[in-house]
Amino acid sequence: MANSASGRTFRIVPIISVFMFLSTWEVACLLFGLPRYLLPAPHEVLVRLFFEIHTFLMWQHIWATFSVALVGMCIALCIGIIFGWASFHSKLFQDATQWVVISTQAVPVIAIAPLFFLWVQSEYWSRVMVTVVITFFPLFSSTYTALQRIPRELREVASLEGYTRQQAWHTYEAALAAPVIFAGVRTSMVLATTGAVVGEYLGGRYGLGALINIARGMFDTTLVFVAIVILITMTLCFSFLFHTVETWVLRAFDD
Repeated sequence: MANSASGRTFRIVPIISVFMFLSTWEVACLLFGLPRYLLPAPHEVLVRLFFEIHTFLMWQHIWATFSVALVGMCIALCIGIIFGWASFHSKLFQDATQWVVISTQAVPVIAIAPLFFLWVQSEYWSRVMVTVVITFFPLFSSTYTALQRIPRELREVASLEGYTRQQAWHTYEAALAAPVIFAGVRTSMVLATTGAVVGEYLGGRYGLGALINIARGMFDTTLVFVAIVILITMTLCFSFLFHTVETWVLRAFDD
């Protein structure tokens, strides 16, 4: 009973917090008479959101951002795990690629993103590349760290049994590393929408980043907030999706 009550409280608290935030925002706009171009009231954002969500153009923007974020996240997941695994098992590979990993973090993505648009003819894949660069490192780092946490004794026993590196991964490494890797996935998941928006902001006709850029140019602050609300919702959808995948994968490893 206590756990059930605690669970209900845990679900109710965020709702109350959001309600108090929106109420304070609404009252502040009313008391101070803030103009709409400076800070629209929450009810104005919700009304505009209801209108925009029924237009085909808005769904084009949503799909453009969603697809870029999802594809970029999946590609970064594959590359990050492969690089993390290879770097842990091969000192030569680590030394040869370490500069690549460091470079992706040392140089701001907004500085190298225009190069992707110059090198890649496809506008869509240019934005995907931006997303991959932003989301790659947490996945690489979590994989490498997860492999480091596996007990040395277990590796020695597997080595005595004649396990190859590939067999070790399929037999015990993947199962033991999965919880830490999914921690990196949760971090990258948030960054995926950021990468998509950055790519769209720098170039592109469709996507929520492009929509924010257009709305900003027209001083349509309400539309900017609409795009932000949709981005938050999209990130929550990603969170639910990957949480479901994480639960399924960890349960499969336990079985």
